[in-house]
Amino acid sequence: RLAGEPDNLRALVRNLVDNALRYTPAGGRVDVAVLAEDGAAVLAVEDTGPGIPAAERERVFDRFYRAPGAPAGGSGLGLAIVRRVAERHGATVDLADGPAGRGLRVTVRFPAGR
Repeated sequence: RLAGEPDNLRALVRNLVDNALRYTPAGGRVDVAVLAEDGAAVLAVEDTGPGIPAAERERVFDRFYRAPGAPAGGSGLGLAIVRRVAERHGATVDLADGPAGRGLRVTVRFPAGR
């Protein structure tokens, strides 16, 4: 269980899953996991899309920022919303390479006892 603002948490999950589906090519894979680690609630979304270069990973949280080569559509607000909702819940958002170094893994870690 996680105490929080349901509408905001839905927006966080919706944005992460929508991004993963949007950037993963046909035949690719998107995995979503919810688990407990050391008393903390963890949401992980992994995809086999193009990923985000390490040098761009902090910048993609800026409002209206669109990474070079991003597909058409979207406003560049998705990850900014994710970070804002996470912060309001005391959570962190980490971006890393996806499975086997391909794609993207987004991990949202909510503090234990929340």
